[in-house]
Amino acid sequence: MKGKIIHKALFSLFHHDVNYQDELFSFSTEELYSKTTGSQKHSIQNIADTLYSIVTENLSNHTDSSISQTLTGGMDSRVILACLLKAGIKPNCFTYGNPGAKDVYFAKELAKSFGLKFHNAANKRPSKEWYYKWALETIKRDNGNSHLYRAHRTAAIAEHWEKYAPKVLFTGHMGGEGLRGLTYNNYFASEFFESVNEGREKPIDAAKRVLNSYFIKTDCIDFQELLYRAYALSWMQHDKETNKIFFLYDLVGKIHHAQDIRLYSTYIPKVVPVYLQEKYLNTLFNSPYHFLAKKKGILGRLTNPYVHCKLIEFLYPKLLNYPLSNGYKPREYLKGMWYYIPVKTYRAFRQKKLHAPTFSYGEWFVDFVKEHSQNISSEIWEIYDRNKYFEALKKENHMADEGYWHKFSNPIFFDLMEKRKKRMSLL
Repeated sequence: MKGKIIHKALFSLFHHDVNYQDELFSFSTEELYSKTTGSQKHSIQNIADTLYSIVTENLSNHTDSSISQTLTGGMDSRVILACLLKAGIKPNCFTYGNPGAKDVYFAKELAKSFGLKFHNAANKRPSKEWYYKWALETIKRDNGNSHLYRAHRTAAIAEHWEKYAPKVLFTGHMGGEGLRGLTYNNYFASEFFESVNEGREKPIDAAKRVLNSYFIKTDCIDFQELLYRAYALSWMQHDKETNKIFFLYDLVGKIHHAQDIRLYSTYIPKVVPVYLQEKYLNTLFNSPYHFLAKKKGILGRLTNPYVHCKLIEFLYPKLLNYPLSNGYKPREYLKGMWYYIPVKTYRAFRQKKLHAPTFSYGEWFVDFVKEHSQNISSEIWEIYDRNKYFEALKKENHMADEGYWHKFSNPIFFDLMEKRKKRMSLL
C-alpha cells in the first residue's frame, strides 16, 4: 500500500509516471548539458543542414502519398515542412481538433497555398462516450503507460492512418523548447517543480499543498521517502537553470511527448520526432542558439523567433511569406523589431476572439468525469480522499484546460489501468 501511495504521489507532483523509461531516444541530457559550456561552434546554417539531413535520411525512397507530417500554425512544423519541400516532397499534412482553432486554420491555409493534402482529424464535437472509447484504446495500445488524456490524439492518428496509411510521420515535438526554454504552466511543468525550483516554497510544504489539491490522503504518505525519490530525479539535483534542461528533456521529452510518439507508432511504421533526434540536439547545444545561451527577460523572448525564421530562409524561403498563428509572417520578423512588434501586436489583438481552442475540456468532459468517477473501485479510494474529490467536483465554474482536470481524472485513469490488469490476468 505504501509503495502505491508513493508512486501516485510522485505521479501527481510531476503529472507523469517519472519511473517509466523507454528506449525511444538515444540522446543523453547529461551530455547535452556538457556541450553548453563548450566552443558553441555551430551556426544556424549548420542547424539547418542537420535538420535537412534528418528529414532526408528518413524518407527511404517513399513517395509523397506515404509521407505525413504534423502541421500546425507554428514555427516548429513549418521548419519541417521547409525541409520536405526542399527535398521535393509534398507530404500529407495532419492536424486535429476544432476546425476553428488557430493552428487548424493557419495550417489549412498554408497547405492550400502549396497544393498539399490537408487532413484535420477528430474534428467533431467530443462526447463522453467517444472519449471513453478512445481512453480505453489509449491505455490498451500503450499498456497503461500513456495517460487517458492522449485519447483525442489516439483517435486522430487512427483516423489519419485509416485515410492515408502513411509509412512515415514527421512530428515537431519540442522544436521550440530547445530555443526558448521551459515555460511554467499547469500542463506539463508541474506546480511542485515550479515552486521548489524557483525557491518559492520548501519541498515538504509544496508537496503537501499540491498533493492535498490532488485529493491524495497525505496522512498516509511517508514524506521523507517521497522527497528522497523526488530528489533522485535528474531535474531536482542542480541549480535552477540547469534543472530546466533536465526537466525539459528527461521529463517533457522522454516521458510526456514520448506518449504521443509511442501511440503514433502503433499505427505508423516510422515516426520521426525531428527535434528529439540526437544529431539535432548535439548541433543545437553546441551552438550559441539554445535557451541556456540566450539573453534573459523580455529581450530574450523577443529574439525567440529569430532562429526559426532564419532556418526557413535557408531551407525554403517561399515559406517566409505566409502568416503564422501567432500573428506575423516570418519575413516580417526578419525586417526588424521596429516592424515586427507593431504588426504582431495588431494582428494578435484582432485574432484574439476569432479562434477557439484546438481541444477544450468543456461540459462534456465534466459529464465524463462525473460518470466514471462513480465507478472507481474502493482500492483507489484508499489512496484518494473520496469526500474532498466529490465536493470539488460539485463546483459549477470548472476550467476548460487539460492541466486543471488532472486532479479529477487521475483516479479514473488509475482505476481503468487496475481493471485492465485484472482482466489481462484472467486471460
